[in-house]
Amino acid sequence: MKKYLFIFSLSVFLIVFILAIKVFAVDQTKTAEFFVISSDSQISSATSSQFTVYIGDNLSGVANPVKSVYFTASGVYTGNGTIKFEIDSDAATAKTFTLPNVGTAPTPFEIIYKDDTNKINPISAGSYSYAFNITPSGVTISGLAAKANITHRFAPPSCPDGQSSNEKIKTTEHFVISSDSQISSATSSQFTVYIGDNLSGVANPVKSVYFTASGVYTGNGTIKFEIDSDAATAKTFTLPNVGTAPTPFEIIYKDDTNKINPISAGSYSYAFNITPSGVTISGLAAKATISHRYKPPTCGGGYPATGDLTSAVFDTGAEGAAYNSVMWKGSLGTGNTGKVRFQLAVSDIPDPGTWTYVGSDGTSCGISFWYDLPSPDTPKELKCFSDFNNKRYFRYKVQICSTDCSVGGSYTPQVDDVVVSWSP
Repeated sequence: MKKYLFIFSLSVFLIVFILAIKVFAVDQTKTAEFFVISSDSQISSATSSQFTVYIGDNLSGVANPVKSVYFTASGVYTGNGTIKFEIDSDAATAKTFTLPNVGTAPTPFEIIYKDDTNKINPISAGSYSYAFNITPSGVTISGLAAKANITHRFAPPSCPDGQSSNEKIKTTEHFVISSDSQISSATSSQFTVYIGDNLSGVANPVKSVYFTASGVYTGNGTIKFEIDSDAATAKTFTLPNVGTAPTPFEIIYKDDTNKINPISAGSYSYAFNITPSGVTISGLAAKATISHRYKPPTCGGGYPATGDLTSAVFDTGAEGAAYNSVMWKGSLGTGNTGKVRFQLAVSDIPDPGTWTYVGSDGTSCGISFWYDLPSPDTPKELKCFSDFNNKRYFRYKVQICSTDCSVGGSYTPQVDDVVVSWSP
């Protein structure tokens, strides 16, 4: 039986392919949240709070990396007047928001403030400190709180998470409590914080921790929050007298003692204590928002674990073609690291819509298997006759692995040509 060889030159394509798995686009963004202020006192005059923003990504060569910065300020107010926000007492950043006259009726509010002068605009990784200034006029605010939401663009490294020498930051949220009963006396809820990242060698990895508590209350009194029943963490927030009128609230609570401050990966359990006094709370709920710095895992010197290339459709010209073997030409990575493997898809028509790629582990055939070709210039018998025989058209998928196809490596194989042998 006469055999035919299809030889496909991949030299040009592999140059593009290899670069594609090494280099990533610059336009990647992430969002992180940072605690700004939480006051357990009623505020009717100017106040200020220092806060810190941390950028852990590479911003080199990225023009205008900060794409969005805004503050969310909330609380409950009474009176008739305004609230002015500024950054670093800079009049150019000031915005004054007028609030409706509510007299003595406590009314929740939430205001989003954006500084149009771009005062917060880091251009390199690091910690940046600012002052957030709040000036109420004609109004009294209970449970004043604010957080900063920052979205920035960054230059990703040669692998998705970066080398382990880099330090990055992420924000996670953790459920704390949700009560379907009305609460008028002390209650407590166990919750767990999980850190899955490598914090080794990272000084002060936790950059921001705060709790957001919400619900609807009636009465006239206070709510006290603590962690692990530790009096040093306690803050008591005074709520305006609303009598029997159900009034929504949202309070941001931050423990200034840094009770929650993991320094290594793992699970950490705490108790969140809530003590209402003079008020009844319906739908009480709380969540914890944590922003922490970490070291990404080593990704093998820059190459991801795998990279795939799918060929064009080829026509054997034979209605009953039988496929015999596949072979590749090129070289493995330095030290013969890496792996090259294939799958084959065949069809009676040039465009079946969906191509089913099949491989083999030597005994079984199927879509979850690959033909491993451990070295170049060595044909691999395809077998899997029921899957491949008597089909005129075919295409293949080649997967290049920098090590064992599960983890990244420092080198990559190069495939120059693919040879498919078939018989009419």
